[in-house]
Amino acid sequence: MIHMDWPWALLLLPLPLLAGLYKKPNNHSSIRIPTVLEKALNNVRTQKHESVNTRSILLWLAWIALLGSLSQPWQPGNTVVQPVSGRAIAIAIDVSGSMERNDFILNGETLDRLSVVKKIATQFISKRQGDRISLVLYGKEAFIASPLTFDLASVNNVLQSAGIGMAGRSTAIGDAIGLSIQTLTSDPASQKAIILLSDGTNNAGSVEPESAASFAKTLDIRIHTIALGSEDKELSGYKLAQSADLDEATLMAIAEESSGRFYRAKSYDDLNDIYAAIDSLERVEVNAPPVILRHDLRHWPLYCLLLCLTLLSYQHRARQ
Repeated sequence: MIHMDWPWALLLLPLPLLAGLYKKPNNHSSIRIPTVLEKALNNVRTQKHESVNTRSILLWLAWIALLGSLSQPWQPGNTVVQPVSGRAIAIAIDVSGSMERNDFILNGETLDRLSVVKKIATQFISKRQGDRISLVLYGKEAFIASPLTFDLASVNNVLQSAGIGMAGRSTAIGDAIGLSIQTLTSDPASQKAIILLSDGTNNAGSVEPESAASFAKTLDIRIHTIALGSEDKELSGYKLAQSADLDEATLMAIAEESSGRFYRAKSYDDLNDIYAAIDSLERVEVNAPPVILRHDLRHWPLYCLLLCLTLLSYQHRARQ
């Protein structure tokens, strides 16, 4: 069965004939019509008692094909049920100056903290099909790098473009939580969560992390916190322990206050396992309303129109 989005377009079918009826006394048409259609009308008027020639047929077929395409025809296909989660997740990632420390090892290569986070967070985001994901980056200030969206590829692209120190060298954990809450508040999702990663202590911003966590709890938003920082003593070049300024107590309090979970990542494998754990923790499959696939049929009348115009052009050249 064929459906049309704009079936009213077919009402224009007799327009060339109606346009030919409106004539002024000076024999100038009151309605400007295309030259091609005008010639077709002339053929119809001058050949009332003659058989309709090929040119007239082609002109009318072209007009019918044009209106057919304009009517937006389509045919229903199979019904598909798409999985969605009914969940929105804000991912807050620390891009302060301390994230440039090269204290994580992957395949024998020493990497800075942000590079490791990008690798693992990208994999995590790519698996969140059906979720709406937003990305908040923070340092001295926090900002929404990507609003809530189903377009996971675009979120990953933004994450890959994140740079150390782009939001300042300090760490505003409270502001990051507050802004993450803001991205989730107006969303209709039934489940909401924040995944906050930090390698330092809250030393900037105007919002206290614990207060932000309490507010999140009132909105039924869980906050899972990840404390990042290696303690590999074999790494040289550090006068103090690599994670000396990591405030685990605050991150733990944030998670506890909001009914989330606290995680400690000391290595690449630790961080990978943590994101896998959060993935299973925050995964609930439900079905969205069924979607009927549509097969667009506009190309068929367009092909017919192109064929008619080609034949008309060939006929015109043959007469010359």
